[in-house]
Amino acid sequence: MDLVTRGTATLNRAEDDLRKLVAEAATAGEYSHVVTLAAWARGIRDLLGDLRGASDRSARDLEPAAAPTKALLPTSRTRRLDSEYPRFYRQGDRLIRVAWSKRDRKEYEHRASLSAISATATAISKKGANGRVFSTAEILPILDTEGEEVPAYQPYAVIALLKQAGLLDQHGRQGYSITQAENFAAAVDAVWRNLPEK
Repeated sequence: MDLVTRGTATLNRAEDDLRKLVAEAATAGEYSHVVTLAAWARGIRDLLGDLRGASDRSARDLEPAAAPTKALLPTSRTRRLDSEYPRFYRQGDRLIRVAWSKRDRKEYEHRASLSAISATATAISKKGANGRVFSTAEILPILDTEGEEVPAYQPYAVIALLKQAGLLDQHGRQGYSITQAENFAAAVDAVWRNLPEK
């Protein structure tokens, strides 16, 4: 086994261990630790994704192929922007998701109400019970406390937040699963309370 393969295996084990610690922190009610540990686990996952991309590029470099156009090559700026976004903030009782528009080349924001966050978390906990993988189509539409349909971008913003915090795993196009079903509502509340204010 070469050194890079061993290093990748070490990072995979570290991510698994951190995910277990996230679950332990949620069970123990250490909600601020949930956020920190989940961010570390996500950082390792992102690093592993970068490594997989690099190894895929190395394998492609060995194959003869047409030269890619300049527009298709990822730039260091593109990679930097991908790692900087999305960002999440709390403003009063609203979630703010700041993302980057590649088309418009500028930031944009989505806002979600606290009732949309709560309703989305409730729908996720029902559909994702017992480790079940669920799709967004299964939880939409989300209704607020007055029975009004929440615009779809709001639940998507909540899902993006929970994914970034390590509370949801994405399984390609199949959907999502809850990383720790026990204390999910408390962990969501902790993520919300620990968001930086804007």
